[in-house]
Amino acid sequence: MPSMLSACARTIGLGLAGAAVLSVAAFADSDHHHKARQLDRVFVIMMENHGFDEVIGQADPSDPTGATLLTPFTTHIALNYGLATYYFGATHPSLPNYLADVAGDYFGIQSDADSCFAPDHGTTCIAGLTAPNIVDQLEQKHISWEVLQETMPSIGYLGTRYPTAASGGPKLYAQKHNPFVYFTSVATNPARLQNIKPFDLTAFQTELNDPQHMARYVFIAPNQCNDEHGYTGGSPIPAGCAPADGDAALLKRGDTFLQQTVTAIQNSPSFTDDSAIFVVWDENDFSGNLGCCGAPGVGGGHIASIVITKHGKPKKSALPMNHYSMLATIEDGFGLPRLANAKTANAMWDLFPEREDVGFGH
Repeated sequence: MPSMLSACARTIGLGLAGAAVLSVAAFADSDHHHKARQLDRVFVIMMENHGFDEVIGQADPSDPTGATLLTPFTTHIALNYGLATYYFGATHPSLPNYLADVAGDYFGIQSDADSCFAPDHGTTCIAGLTAPNIVDQLEQKHISWEVLQETMPSIGYLGTRYPTAASGGPKLYAQKHNPFVYFTSVATNPARLQNIKPFDLTAFQTELNDPQHMARYVFIAPNQCNDEHGYTGGSPIPAGCAPADGDAALLKRGDTFLQQTVTAIQNSPSFTDDSAIFVVWDENDFSGNLGCCGAPGVGGGHIASIVITKHGKPKKSALPMNHYSMLATIEDGFGLPRLANAKTANAMWDLFPEREDVGFGH
């Protein structure tokens, strides 16, 4: 990435975080000026546990010149596509934010407890949620969907972690990052479980090259090394994932995952004029005190959320947004009614190309 981008990121990317609070009126365009449009296909990529300033424009401490970024690809897409500068997690820790992403509510859950559907669940587990979720909505309208979980061992896996304690190895797959298996309508439905699959980049690229059969709603969760979360017990620990490797190594791994995955989508025939990629972090892991959007305390903290479209241009919005905003946007784009808290959330349409941009909105 050119050194000019590095300098730009430090002056623009980092500055936006602090400036967002003071410039909502100046930057934000109302939903009234950016109406919902039809979406062909949506990809959601969920990253982990880092705040806005940590993932955009942060200099690599190993380079004394300050010319190298820890996250060059993430910074590039943030500066060249739609960037929500005032976007927040719903609460802490991880699981309730994932639930908010797919159901518009976190149901008062503020833990990462196992699903009671997991055969190896702990002493305390979360009973099957019966509230409607986006899978219910998609199937009612015959819209195809799939969930791709990196390092999950098999299709429809209901276990809490993988590798398991018995098999050893670091727990790279974590059920807390797979919100769908907490819902009774998914976890007890064998047909729906067939749509929850392990993520493999090569297999994913094959899917992408067949747009007639590629799902229209795709939820991607990297494993706990590639999502920037980090080590969760077991060995051997992958390089760049151990506590001793430091946070910089985790950010680099996550940036590499995003570069490979986002680029694969962008270069495929499945990424149409009316498709969108949402890259979002679940929470900021208590790295700041900025709050928003009626959430308790400071909610899940200030995080980055990026919208990539085929004809995307650099757009920024400081309109107050959170995970309910992303769900609302996806529901609007698929012509679905909004669920729960998504009903009153600000949508993210001001981060999309204008209607007159070539090829979009037809």
